Amino acid sequence: MIHGQPNVKICIAKQAKQIFQYKKIKIKLYKNNAAILYNKTCRIKHLTPNYINIRVNGNNTRSQKRILI
Repeated sequence: MIHGQPNVKICIAKQAKQIFQYKKIKIKLYKNNAAILYNKTCRIKHLTPNYINIRVNGNNTRSQKRILI
């Protein structure tokens, strides 16, 4: 059994455009699924990823109150 995409001979530009659109959508889907899995894992382990930490400048009480996810 061969892994991955088989080599496809593209004859028409319209076919090439459709194939590349499909590949781009597939890559976006894989990245999105990986991000969702990462967030679920962090939530289960009660961790806060670095991209969620927000620093707020200001001295008043309203700006000092932060909501943690």
